[in-house]
Amino acid sequence: MPRSPLMDGAQPFFARGGATGVVVMHGFTASPHEVVWLAQHLAAQGHTVYAPRLSAHGTQPEDMSRARYWDWLASAFDALHVLRAQCDRVVVAGLSMGGCIALNVAAKAEVDGVVAMAAPLVLPGFSAQALKVGKRLRPYSDQTDRGPFADYIAQEQARRGEPVLGRVRYGKWSTAALEQLALLMDETLGLLGAVRAPVLALYSQVDAVVPIGNLDTLKGGLTGAAQQSSHILTQDMECEDVFARVAAFVGAR
Repeated sequence: MPRSPLMDGAQPFFARGGATGVVVMHGFTASPHEVVWLAQHLAAQGHTVYAPRLSAHGTQPEDMSRARYWDWLASAFDALHVLRAQCDRVVVAGLSMGGCIALNVAAKAEVDGVVAMAAPLVLPGFSAQALKVGKRLRPYSDQTDRGPFADYIAQEQARRGEPVLGRVRYGKWSTAALEQLALLMDETLGLLGAVRAPVLALYSQVDAVVPIGNLDTLKGGLTGAAQQSSHILTQDMECEDVFARVAAFVGAR
């Protein structure tokens, strides 16, 4: 039998539940595996949940060099329409780039709520213009998992009785894809005024990737901040608290 082109653990997640649907999107270079614990938690609450695999993710790093940010948005809109066809209400949620995409979708389509977790909107020194030049000088960068967080994820997977896969993500990052991420952030920042749905924004005070100052750009919605977790709010030490906050928000829609 031919081998699947997807990385182990990169498959999308779907659970049919009640009339409230939740799209849960992963971050840049990651996969649905990054948000599957949150998706499972929401499904256990009785919601219909879909965690799609965004275009060019979960396959091979070279695919990202050909991706455009509107490909990622198209994946999100596909997921939204899938749930709209079977649910009365739909909340869009995402981690990191997935949170940025959720806000972008909410500005362009009717949704019943938005959950933005560690969503990047403004990052110091991160610009599409600089990356446009940088991709010619350094097409890829080594972003291999190092340090205690990868070990923590493996230990938590073992504790949960899951296959120990570690973080299902690319260890090699395309600079061209980073340029697309910067363009996505720029567009989303300009669209925030068009978001009419309630917003739950969750950021960590100790996130070294997306500073908590990004929270200031989100006005008029429900907000909260984790106290100890790092950037991957859906897998780090306070993830159960994050899950409870998200579930309460979704349940109120």
